[in-house]
Amino acid sequence: MANEFNFPSRAPDREIKSLSDQLISQIAAGEVIERPASVVKELVENAIDAGATRIEVRLEAGGIKRITVTDNGRGIAKDQLALALTRHATSKIRNLDELEHVMSLGFRGEALASIASVSSMTLTSKKADAEHAWSIHEGEISPAAGAQGTRVEVDDLFFKTPARRKFLKSEATEAAHCKTQLERIAIAHPSVEFRLVHNAKTVLMLPVEETRARVNRIMPQEFAGAQREVYAETSLSRVYGWVGLPTAGRSRADCQYCYVNGRFVRDKLLAHATKAAYADVLHNQLQPMYCLFLDIDPAKVDVNVHPTKSELRFRDSQWVHQFVMHAVEAALAPALSASVEEKEDARVEHQTHPAVAAQGAASAQAYQPVTQTAPGYRPEHLSRYLDFYQTHQRPAMPAPTQNVLPAVVEAMRNDVRETEVTQSGHPEPLGRALGQVGGIYILAENALGLVLVDMHAAHERVVYERLKKQVDAMDIPSQQLLIPLVFGVSAEEMVVFEEAQTALMQLGVELEAASPTHLRLRSVPAILSGNIEKTGETLIREVLADFKRFGHTKLLTEKRNEVLATMACHGAVRAHRYLSIEEMNALLRQMEATERADQCNHGRPTWVQLTTDDLDKLFMRGQ
Repeated sequence: MANEFNFPSRAPDREIKSLSDQLISQIAAGEVIERPASVVKELVENAIDAGATRIEVRLEAGGIKRITVTDNGRGIAKDQLALALTRHATSKIRNLDELEHVMSLGFRGEALASIASVSSMTLTSKKADAEHAWSIHEGEISPAAGAQGTRVEVDDLFFKTPARRKFLKSEATEAAHCKTQLERIAIAHPSVEFRLVHNAKTVLMLPVEETRARVNRIMPQEFAGAQREVYAETSLSRVYGWVGLPTAGRSRADCQYCYVNGRFVRDKLLAHATKAAYADVLHNQLQPMYCLFLDIDPAKVDVNVHPTKSELRFRDSQWVHQFVMHAVEAALAPALSASVEEKEDARVEHQTHPAVAAQGAASAQAYQPVTQTAPGYRPEHLSRYLDFYQTHQRPAMPAPTQNVLPAVVEAMRNDVRETEVTQSGHPEPLGRALGQVGGIYILAENALGLVLVDMHAAHERVVYERLKKQVDAMDIPSQQLLIPLVFGVSAEEMVVFEEAQTALMQLGVELEAASPTHLRLRSVPAILSGNIEKTGETLIREVLADFKRFGHTKLLTEKRNEVLATMACHGAVRAHRYLSIEEMNALLRQMEATERADQCNHGRPTWVQLTTDDLDKLFMRGQ
């Protein structure tokens, strides 16, 4: 068949020759410079590395026609200007040891050379001790006007490589990408003032502020009122930041920010660790909002695996995954009754921690936790979630299993009225019960106003958490298979099995090698034994895949929890059952003492807070 498009079938038969410097730079630019936002990223990161405290970005036609980045950093000396535009020229590293401990944002020494190879670029800079600024354009250096710092003007992006220019989107789209890129950088550098101007109109103005204020300014409005603080620290690393409450989940993963040593990254391991922490509390089709900062020994992470430095590799990825996941889990789990005292203690501890104190008062604010007594779910927080939930079916629940522990069955029979109502010196976040509506909702009054509780959803979470604790408190019973299940595995899966065999035994899975290429499954946790003959091979393969990627697996726990969730759903108080005031108050106190009581097992909210201001607005009081 004729080659309709005249595609070359192979490389031409030519002699080997060295590429020209210009072509080398243009090839490198293809890896680094994808669109105007890439130019903004590289230039702004250089400005931050130069110690700038004020950075202005100006765009014309979405950055396609012109990009100008001005900073007040240290500047570049006249005799360094020409060298700054050559490939692999940088002031940030000198040897391999510095590369392995690099903390600067840019260090490859390719950004300016790559940009210059695909555009018309003018670089103007002035050192603090210089009489005036100097400018370089197309290799010509000349005196120029300008204050201390650097100004880079990039005109006609990709005019030297027109094929690349055809792939750019509309001006508005490219400008939006530039804004997003600048916001990502700005979150990690709240001590720097940023300004973005597009076609002579200011579209972003970020003053110097505390980290939390910067995050709340850039994140969606609902994030500020529906977040939990994250903080965990070891001798070699720490993770801190803020995660959105499950009811502030979104249909898109567009509000997820991860930073490693101050650098924004897209890392699948960190994303998976964070999402895993939302198990049991987030609807499976929603995405959480979060902003997390991981500070780690630079020698333990390789940031030199991608030209744009947005991807990285951890030396001990399994440990990092566990560290981040447990930190986020701890932030999402606290019971309401413990929130006041624990958060106040945490606030004092964080403020006096040496690592925080060393960074000064402004930086210390980044580690202050949420101080609200009861976060609550305001009506505005729920609107997006309810709209989304109404368009999706409730998650399918697995059929109950007969292989359950006697203690679990007994726990399922517990009733709300059997709960002991304990008194404490702390205020009751969910208040005191007033009555019921439709046999479904409990009305209570607290210090903020009115609380509405979905009693079935709330009691379902209480029973579910109780079941999990009772099962965790005893050894996991195994169910021997009548006929062991034998299946073939790859060489890689066999290696993972050999490394994880002990851990699998602790999880109640008896797995052994039947041959160099086959595994034999002899027993599984009793609560998962139903239909294991059909699902066992798939389950084990998924478990081994988890061990390979993260060094552990939560799959068995998740499968177990699906069964317990079904039991909790059937064991919880049903709708249209009218409770006494004492029973309602008992349920409220149980909720306050239960972890993750803000959501049911399917990720729906269990209670909503209406403040007295909300009620005043409903009745137009004061208007």
